[in-house]
Amino acid sequence: MTRALTNPFSSGGGGSNFENSVQSLFAVLMLTGGFAPCLPPLPIKKIKLQGKYADYETDDCIIFLQDRSGGDGPKLLGQIKHTITISENDDLFAEVVAAAWRDFKNPKLFDPRRDALALITGPLSASDIENVRTILEWARTSDSADEFSIKVEKGQFSSAHKQAKLRAFQTQLDEANGEPVSREEIWQFLKRYHLLGYDLDVAAGVALSLLHSHMGQFAIDNIADAFGSICKFVSGFNQSAGTLTTSVFPEDLRNAFKKRVIEATMPKELLHPEPPEIAVVPLPSEAGMAIASLLGGWDEKVAGDQEAIKHLIEGDDKK
Repeated sequence: MTRALTNPFSSGGGGSNFENSVQSLFAVLMLTGGFAPCLPPLPIKKIKLQGKYADYETDDCIIFLQDRSGGDGPKLLGQIKHTITISENDDLFAEVVAAAWRDFKNPKLFDPRRDALALITGPLSASDIENVRTILEWARTSDSADEFSIKVEKGQFSSAHKQAKLRAFQTQLDEANGEPVSREEIWQFLKRYHLLGYDLDVAAGVALSLLHSHMGQFAIDNIADAFGSICKFVSGFNQSAGTLTTSVFPEDLRNAFKKRVIEATMPKELLHPEPPEIAVVPLPSEAGMAIASLLGGWDEKVAGDQEAIKHLIEGDDKK
């Protein structure tokens, strides 16, 4: 018997590679002082990988920020799935929503006032871009659960597709909760939930190009090799459910991200210009009368006045 053909992306470890690329992207942002999506522009303090052991259900990538005073800032809990169908009947979507719901309801791990949840996938379908992301933005910009419900349910404002996507979330949340979830709780959950699409599954993707451009702002000789080194390093931490901080990366990578390109290429005279020389402007002879006028009243026929004026203008060589 011959073995049936399978999807090469799946059989070749494409899902694991995609997860590693996403985790490595966030690692680059941490090393370069960049910012995580869905959260305020604060530095990334650490990244926990496979945080199930620490009771996180949304566990593929937990990004911790540092606030401006140096303390703990908000965090992003990310579940990474290369492909997923957001519907009432999709088992993988049910699993992802259930995990997010359990984290959302755990006050020891999640603060709904500042933390965020994210489903991180490959390129999004036109339906998900148009409908899922829209209803999530409506949730975040609505003043109440009632206002959000009106927006989604009103025919001329919304659409049947958006209503179907909301029902998908509601169905899975009810299932995860064990009983119907209130409209208020659904709204609160969706306000903190995000759908992020990265085309890191292809070498010519936009996300990888932007990431390389970001890395190109630093003095790195070979950007592709540097990112490959980061991916390999992150992979080792991922299989051990490790926690990434800037200090755990090899010294050569840390040092590479400390040096901006402008410091390495700008001419020395532009970085540290010499102060301009101050030109000495000789006093013109015509200024003699102006200086003499500082004496106030004087008589040009009096020898003493003439001598005083001469000393004021020319100086006294004997002193």
